[in-house]
Amino acid sequence: MRIELQNLTVALAYAAAGLGTSTLLAGCSFFPSPFWPPAGIALAAALLGGARLWPGIFAGAFFVNWRLFGEPFPLAAAISLVNVATPVLGALLVRWTTRSKQPFFRLRHVVCFVVFGALVPACLAASAGIALAVSAGLVPLRGVDSAWWRWTLSEAGGIFLLGPTLILWCGRRRERRLAGKPGEAVTVAASTLVFAAAVFLGIRAPTHPFEGLPYLLFAPILWLTVRSSLHAATALLSAVALIAIGGTLLRHGPFHLLGSTQPLLNVGLLVVALGTSTLATGALVSERRAAEEKLLRMNETLERRVAERTEELHYRATHDGLTDVCNRAYFFERGEAMLAEARDSGRPLAALIIDIDDLKVINDSYGHHMGDAAITRVAEACGAGLRAGDLVGRIGGDEFAALLPDTSAADARRVTARIARTLRSASASEPGVGASIGVAVREESDTGLDALLRRADAAMYAEKQSRSGGEP
Repeated sequence: MRIELQNLTVALAYAAAGLGTSTLLAGCSFFPSPFWPPAGIALAAALLGGARLWPGIFAGAFFVNWRLFGEPFPLAAAISLVNVATPVLGALLVRWTTRSKQPFFRLRHVVCFVVFGALVPACLAASAGIALAVSAGLVPLRGVDSAWWRWTLSEAGGIFLLGPTLILWCGRRRERRLAGKPGEAVTVAASTLVFAAAVFLGIRAPTHPFEGLPYLLFAPILWLTVRSSLHAATALLSAVALIAIGGTLLRHGPFHLLGSTQPLLNVGLLVVALGTSTLATGALVSERRAAEEKLLRMNETLERRVAERTEELHYRATHDGLTDVCNRAYFFERGEAMLAEARDSGRPLAALIIDIDDLKVINDSYGHHMGDAAITRVAEACGAGLRAGDLVGRIGGDEFAALLPDTSAADARRVTARIARTLRSASASEPGVGASIGVAVREESDTGLDALLRRADAAMYAEKQSRSGGEP
């Protein structure tokens, strides 16, 4: 049901545009039309909906050719087939060359749209239409070349008049708003419409020195393309083109000045030039924005990788590779800061020295891999027994040190008991690992970390000797 509704919408839009065009251009040597907006509707329908919408295009075209123009049934059907075939072919070529239903965001895509979506269908429609018109006696052979050019411009002008606007606004893709503020876009668009109305409706004198005024419209439309969006620029372009057509049909505006004999032809050229320039500028802006976004993403990725690598290198430089606790240099660096903070605040600071018992025996009996496992087990026991704010580091091959802020001597001994219990609870399949632990608490006379650790080291040796029967 949805496809049927879409076809009906296309047919009604095509017929309405054809009716409006024929009404406006009734006295302007209509065949072929100086402008043919239904061509833009047909191309938009074929590009967005694909070949499934050709029945709607054909129905609208047949109604216009048979009922409005009063052409014989066979000729109306033949021209209607041309009206269907050319936009469908143009849409296929555009989608094949750009892989997009909205080919306006890359310069190469815009070129493909102008060539395959506008010029090729316009030329084919003009050629087939003129051939049918000549065969029906509607166009004399002597005027074929002029009629062909006017028909081509009519199709191309109609495509640029409505095609890009319908394709952009009816498509799913939406542009990100650019640097300009919404108020700026509204001001530029309103000023442009006022200027266009003044130029094409306000100039009525038979001669006028400013016949080039319409070309000043390039500036605001391109400004809107760069500062706002291609959607807004194409909508403004369509509105300006309708004003230009209406004013010119009323025999107003600069294209009637200085003896111009083809004012609507000049309007068509203006619309094609404005449309091409707007689409090309919009594509360049889109490509620049895409390049900037890609560069921004690359910079963000690079910064993230540099930060991750820096953090990794800092971690490797400050931590022991086997146990992942602080290495000796980093432990002393942070330990001095913790000691200074405790001294300034008057709070206690406990120090532990943990020495692995008989590590040489484990290495000699079981191999160095088991010695490394013993070292790792002691580091894990320290981590399990200490708090998050405590500092632990490996300061020698078989020796660890820890600093415990806001910890008294009694609390520190409870910590050493937890560490010892953790070591005793190791798997029975692994060689037993013991450790001698010495405790010391900061004193007012401690001027550096070395003094505190020496007392903890002495306490550790005293414990080791007491457990070994007094032998060093």
